[in-house]
Amino acid sequence: MEGWIPTKRLKKVVEFADKFCGNIEPIHRYIYLYFDKFLRVSMTDGCAVADMFFSKEFFPFKKVYKIPIQHLKGLLKGLNEEENPFVRMLALDEGVKIELENMSLNIESENEEKPSFNINNPTLLSKIQLKKFIDNLDFCSITSMEGDLINIFSNKKGELWGYFHGYNMGVYSYFGKSEINISREVPYVTIRHIIKSLSLITDKEVGLYLNEESILIKGKGININVCSSVNPIGIRINFDREVLEFQKINLKELKKILNKIYTSLPSNARIYLILGKESYILAKDKNTTITWKINLKFKHKYLIEINPRKLRSVFSRFSENIIIKLNNKTVLFKDTQKYLEIELKEFSK
Repeated sequence: MEGWIPTKRLKKVVEFADKFCGNIEPIHRYIYLYFDKFLRVSMTDGCAVADMFFSKEFFPFKKVYKIPIQHLKGLLKGLNEEENPFVRMLALDEGVKIELENMSLNIESENEEKPSFNINNPTLLSKIQLKKFIDNLDFCSITSMEGDLINIFSNKKGELWGYFHGYNMGVYSYFGKSEINISREVPYVTIRHIIKSLSLITDKEVGLYLNEESILIKGKGININVCSSVNPIGIRINFDREVLEFQKINLKELKKILNKIYTSLPSNARIYLILGKESYILAKDKNTTITWKINLKFKHKYLIEINPRKLRSVFSRFSENIIIKLNNKTVLFKDTQKYLEIELKEFSK
């Protein structure tokens, strides 16, 4: 069967797939073209599976065509959409053929099964603005790395949160109200793929659902089924516990210092944030000690060992003005719906 696909639409699908499938596992860098009422594509990064609408303008066919993302990127590179508004596509028994300008891409047909999933009466978790969802998902995973698991859970108040703890820091994002109780863990790499790919779509809102053992993200013309595992350890949130001191602070000065540390010191240097009557950041690198004074004053003294690169990443996602709360065990940095909690190394009155 033959059809003509808008070049602009093909570019968007390929760009989305490029971000969604990632670069870590080349085995996953494919889109799977198939027909089900409309022309559709599916793709996977090994955990999450995305299924999306492609085009109405195509005749039915029965096969599944597995097309390398890298080949499509090469085909479309430098292409002028005004001069080439459509791409010719032929779905044949022997394979699929894509023609554009003086180029053609021939993919031999194989007995391929597309990445797929079932949607069995999914239970609504929450409806959320897409931009807010992306920002908060980014925040609660920014201190993580490959191999880590990001927690998506609800508390007794019916609030949906994202959370990760590492490097002596806990980062929390508030997504909104949750319709059901949930406590799931999702691989960090997949979380970052979802952030990058969803940033390319124009939906204003997405729905989050529990689909059996997976988390389902539903948008206009796209469903993303995300693998997850049950977190057996209940996560408790209590940002209202006893506070010894709190202030509204401006992060501009701290951000500047962290930028200097990032460029001037190795990643394994020991860095301390000292808050008290005199506040400063102290860095030790072999036989060198560097201090930066901070214009903050507190009644008690709080010593915090920090990872400057991780803290820099977190602060870059905070507003300029935030609230800081301190007690004898932790320091809490609070933005509107984003929280950073760091355990104290030492406390003294």
